[in-house]
Amino acid sequence: MNAIKKFLPNLLILSSIVMMFVFAKVTNNQELQDIFRLIDDLATNLILVIVAITLGLLVKQYLYVLVGLVGAMVVVVAVPGIDSLLNLSAEYVLACGLVSLGFSAVSNIYANYRSTN
Repeated sequence: MNAIKKFLPNLLILSSIVMMFVFAKVTNNQELQDIFRLIDDLATNLILVIVAITLGLLVKQYLYVLVGLVGAMVVVVAVPGIDSLLNLSAEYVLACGLVSLGFSAVSNIYANYRSTN
């Protein structure tokens, strides 16, 4: 039962990313498909992947990772001028967040699996 509590948030994150992808394909939503194209490009960014995997291995409470990424998204969207100052768009930050969530969820599952065995 304790293992299910550790794995469930990670599996929910991964399944929600897959459900977003399926929704984008079925409804032919161009904005979401553009975000997933960005995700495809960012998944090959080695530094982002290493940071996300390290985050998943070191942070056992996955809620902290989720709150941090949502907070970053809120800052970029809510603070006027920060997107032009940092040359960021909300779509790019969302894509970075989803890549980070996906890779950190997989590494967090591995870390929790390793600690239970």
